[in-house]
Amino acid sequence: MARILVVDDQVELAELIQAVLERDGHAVEAVHGGQAALEHLGHQAYDLVVCDLQMPDVDGAAVYRAVEQLAPRRPAVLLMTGYADTSAYGDFLQTTPAVVLNKPIGVDALREQVRRALMPR
Repeated sequence: MARILVVDDQVELAELIQAVLERDGHAVEAVHGGQAALEHLGHQAYDLVVCDLQMPDVDGAAVYRAVEQLAPRRPAVLLMTGYADTSAYGDFLQTTPAVVLNKPIGVDALREQVRRALMPR
């Protein structure tokens, strides 16, 4: 069982991902914006963060950078985007090893990427 933080400004999607991952036995918290994610990351340790890339308050790139600063144990990160054009994030995505999932995300694909992300690094 892993401790997972799901971050998406689309409340329904965040709750759907939370439900799927909880059914798989994980302890999952869902928050609905980047600022809330930063607050949770400051108070709780996670094994994985599943985060939307484009959010109105604090975007997924900023959340990813905050995760990079966590020590001694940094959670894995899966980024999600519903936009085919991610050119605004081009430099970030080229220099970031995070996996980017395209929305809509199928349940099986989500589970597979979560499984891979949680493998020992």
